Amino acid sequence: MRKVTILALHLAYGGVEKAVCEFANLMAERYDVEILSVYDMPNAPAYPIDSRVKVTYLLKDIPNREEWKEALHARNIPSLLKESVRAAAILVQKRTSVIRAVRNIPSGVVVAMRDEHAVLLSRYGRAGVMKIAQLHQDHAYEKKLVRHFQHDYGGIDVFTLLSPKMEQEVQELMQGNKHTRVLYVPNFMETIPPEADPRNRDRTVLSVGRLHPVKGYDRLIRLFAKIHEQFPAWKLVIVGSGEEQGRLEKCISEFALEGCVTLAGRYSAPEVQQAMTKAAVFAMSSYSEGFPFVLLEAMSCSLPIVAFDTRGGLNMLVHDGENGRLVGQEEDFCEALACLMRDDALREKMAGSSRALSLAFSREAVGKIWFDLIEEHFQHERE
Repeated sequence: MRKVTILALHLAYGGVEKAVCEFANLMAERYDVEILSVYDMPNAPAYPIDSRVKVTYLLKDIPNREEWKEALHARNIPSLLKESVRAAAILVQKRTSVIRAVRNIPSGVVVAMRDEHAVLLSRYGRAGVMKIAQLHQDHAYEKKLVRHFQHDYGGIDVFTLLSPKMEQEVQELMQGNKHTRVLYVPNFMETIPPEADPRNRDRTVLSVGRLHPVKGYDRLIRLFAKIHEQFPAWKLVIVGSGEEQGRLEKCISEFALEGCVTLAGRYSAPEVQQAMTKAAVFAMSSYSEGFPFVLLEAMSCSLPIVAFDTRGGLNMLVHDGENGRLVGQEEDFCEALACLMRDDALREKMAGSSRALSLAFSREAVGKIWFDLIEEHFQHERE
């Protein structure tokens, strides 16, 4: 059977989860597709899934991190013990459920979207199954991850990375593995939105992402505060939700930016696209990124970009000086942002370049790479 099975942790809000859903939709054009999701999270799937895609949830329970934190903060010892035992049980079930599922896949193609699942797929996947691993984030190659690459990916047939830089780095790390093919395959845009007029924009700097420390929103607020007096008509809007909400609210208050910096909360995909077509500049303050979907979405909406040059390889999306600025230092970030805020012609020029560059990551272009790769396996099965 020409089937593609995708291993996912969950299908709630997040960049990896968006990639899972869009990859499944692409594969459904040619193959039977099933997503095996460990957790059935509330409000999931967060992204549209083709009706031809089957979704199977492996566990009934979901992570109890919030309940555990509540018990800890309340110093409720019985409740804390109960939630600790439950948390440990969920972790064990998470692993065993994936092992059981992988062992029961008799043929076709299996794609692991996370390192923990790639290790299990390599170890427990059946012979004759094409085993594909994807790395969707820049993990800075901490020791555990490098150890997995070098010692636990021997059964993986193809390992795909999201940037040429990461492909080269992983190839060097896995020199001793003569079986696994390491390839650069980028993410793609499910649909390219209609072209937006860069001249019809609000004076808004937009950022979109989880309110998590790695996204660096505290420094984005701090850096915006440094230049705000020069541009009093401009506003900063941060779209997203997460654990940093309270700390960021205090940061806004500390710099007296309540009237010009907004934490807008979580938006739906159409709402994000609408916000991108109205903003004038997109800012990314992350300390670490792999292949940020949101950056590609912003480019497709004709937004010039200001971002920190993280080690994952953002230069494949942001061509410094062409469709935005990639910087290394905070003072350079301020300067680049101020330069775009004051220069309408420069924003318009870079907006056009962003749109043009985004087209290389269309569903059709990247889909061809995937179909060619997977058809090799099914052709081999027929022979």
